[in-house]
Amino acid sequence: MIYTLENNLLRVQINSAGAELWSILDKRDGTEHIWQGDPSVWDRRAPNLFPFCGRLKGNQYINDGKVYNATIHGFSRDYDHKVSEQTKSSITFSLTENEETLAKYPFSFCLKTYYELKEDQLGCYFQVENTNKCVLPFSIGYHTGYMCPFDNMHSIEDYSLVFEKKETSEEILCDENGLITGKTKPYLNNEDLIPLHNKLFNGGSFILTGLKSEYVSIVENSTGREIKIQIKDFPYVVFWSVPDKIPFVCIEPWFGLPDKFDTDGQFSQKQGIQKISEGEYFNCAQKIQFK
Repeated sequence: MIYTLENNLLRVQINSAGAELWSILDKRDGTEHIWQGDPSVWDRRAPNLFPFCGRLKGNQYINDGKVYNATIHGFSRDYDHKVSEQTKSSITFSLTENEETLAKYPFSFCLKTYYELKEDQLGCYFQVENTNKCVLPFSIGYHTGYMCPFDNMHSIEDYSLVFEKKETSEEILCDENGLITGKTKPYLNNEDLIPLHNKLFNGGSFILTGLKSEYVSIVENSTGREIKIQIKDFPYVVFWSVPDKIPFVCIEPWFGLPDKFDTDGQFSQKQGIQKISEGEYFNCAQKIQFK
């Protein structure tokens, strides 16, 4: 079911399937800012990633000596989330374990996804509660696709990724299977800008770590129009689109990483894994502003 939050500036729609951000329409100029899931290009829009981010080697992992099968980015996106609270400006969805999830992820949990609309900004919040009597290992992240170019009067070369601060960061390198190699290379050297162009993602996504900025923006160079995405406190940020002709750009703040190419599959030892004890909570958020 599609739920709507609306004010005089923005109309936001969220799909209870996956608690997925479905649309952000700027009422000031009629611009749709969320990729609309063209199945011939990429059939998703803004999936929420839990309890895995990225690929697992062989689509499996080991927990307490048992092998579990799992797909890329986890299963949160595949289930309907229940609405637990709603106001004119906010909505909260919740997902808990079921028989199917326990077969591929042997933990109980409560995942809450909360959206709040304030003027020209949408806050997107995650809360993970450990309802086990053991430690809960997981990864979590956003995978939001932003329409870029913003309209048919511009090309992708008219846009840049602009960081709040000058950055000297590292790229976490992945192999052809999307698994991390254990190697890094410098990406940005006291720079705050990445020009967008149609060849930028021909090698796939890139994962940056060590970023100091509170946000990164997609900026229309000639007008200054921008989408500002908060990345503060996230250890990894993934940038992705399709090769050759870019119709959207995904900016993905993550608490987690794909498997290493030579992993032994032990999930609790996975690089980037988060862990919370019985009864503990984990919280993170991204805020998206349209200027």
